[in-house]
Amino acid sequence: MSTTNQVQLINRDDIPSMRTVVVNGVEHWLGHVKDFTKHSALVDFLPKDNRISMAWVRLEAGEQLDEHTHPVDSMILLCEGSAETIGDVKSSMNAGDILVVPPGRDHGFIGGQPNGFWGLSLQFDSRGLYEEITDPWASFEKREADAMALRDDPKEILFQRNEYYMERFDKHRLFALINKGLLNKPANKARFLDCFQVWSNYFQKMVFARVLCTREGAHEDLAWDHLIEELGHNRDLSEARTKKTPVFDPILESSAAWFQNIIQTLSDIEKVVLVHLVVECSATFFYKHVKPAMQTESTNKHFDEHSMHDHEHVKMGYDFIREYPVGDLAPLLEIQEKGWSMLGVVMARIADLVVHFAAAEVEEPVAQQAEEPEKMELVGA
Repeated sequence: MSTTNQVQLINRDDIPSMRTVVVNGVEHWLGHVKDFTKHSALVDFLPKDNRISMAWVRLEAGEQLDEHTHPVDSMILLCEGSAETIGDVKSSMNAGDILVVPPGRDHGFIGGQPNGFWGLSLQFDSRGLYEEITDPWASFEKREADAMALRDDPKEILFQRNEYYMERFDKHRLFALINKGLLNKPANKARFLDCFQVWSNYFQKMVFARVLCTREGAHEDLAWDHLIEELGHNRDLSEARTKKTPVFDPILESSAAWFQNIIQTLSDIEKVVLVHLVVECSATFFYKHVKPAMQTESTNKHFDEHSMHDHEHVKMGYDFIREYPVGDLAPLLEIQEKGWSMLGVVMARIADLVVHFAAAEVEEPVAQQAEEPEKMELVGA
């Protein structure tokens, strides 16, 4: 019984979050787990003989809670947003849906587009799944077995983690919006290409900077091979368009420039990871989603070429790393994570700028549009 007779409002944000859990020496990502027992007012309010455990669970769009099992019955009520279930049941979940999980059955979640989900996790036992952090009621047997197998070849950790980042990037909000018709209107498409030009320009600068500051012979050969195949693609993209409006946006500019700047400070092998495992891998998904919207555009040559050649640029990096003696894996994993995170920011800002433009667009007479001179557009954050 509660020891207070006062009505209390408890904000969800006031319940502490648990982000990861360690099971058998392996750390696993949970997203957000907010166990009700971690808030003193809720502990005081809930009856001491309560047999129901409750926790808020949260995954951002594209975030994944890997397949796992529990030794007790579990019920997940999806309250906000959407999710994809993985494990024994592969399906979509929307607000109001309930997933019932018997003991020992595989299940997991991926946050849906565009905003992920909030759900309520219920267990009909005396303690929550992650109430005791040193003894969580969860088993990630597949991940743990994979981790054991990877200990003999550290490079496979790098490659397997890249698979995770690629899967998450494939579900990026920008691509979800494009697949829902964001670029159907010519004005939106033009705005998208104006913003994409910023990233294309900085990609080219990154490739040049890599050649200039690469030191070792084999790395220099790889850097030059990559530059020769990428040389001038940003100019081809620009020259294929007769009408374009240069865009300066502080967030897009700084996040895209990060790649040019950081490449100059990295070791040669870190450069390979950033350029081939991150940027070129991301390009395979970018062009996969964007190319269909560009089939009738003057820029379709640019998108066709990248759709054909980016996979080879990815392979260049993977093949090089497999033959290269990698000592300390930690800096490679660090630049891998940072690179994918920064790419997410670049793409998210392009999505925001196109969406905001579409919402504020005011149709002008065709004649007036034709007479309007090219201008530099300054966009605030």
